Amino acid sequence: MAKTKKNYLTKEMRLQIVRENHNKWLKSIGVNLDSNGKVINNFQGYPFPDYSSNRKSLPCSNRIVSGATKREVIKPKLPEGKTISIAYNKGNYQVVDIADITTMGRKV
Repeated sequence: MAKTKKNYLTKEMRLQIVRENHNKWLKSIGVNLDSNGKVINNFQGYPFPDYSSNRKSLPCSNRIVSGATKREVIKPKLPEGKTISIAYNKGNYQVVDIADITTMGRKV
């Protein structure tokens, strides 16, 4: 059978079929429809809550003032003759004698 224009659905025909299928689905889930396919809404609902505010603007994070001050950085106080160095080739730091600096990480 050769395809002619009679065998094709027009855009309006396809749209009508889709609308009918959609209206069938709406009826199947319990939505009331009138004869034109418009939704009939009898639900009066609940009063919408009043979310208005007396403020001109809401507080944002860039406008919130805090009472905190800057923290002081505590500097370590080392005793006389001591220094901080890597703990014998282990990666962490420890306080060592200045005399041991030349032999740090080596077997003596």
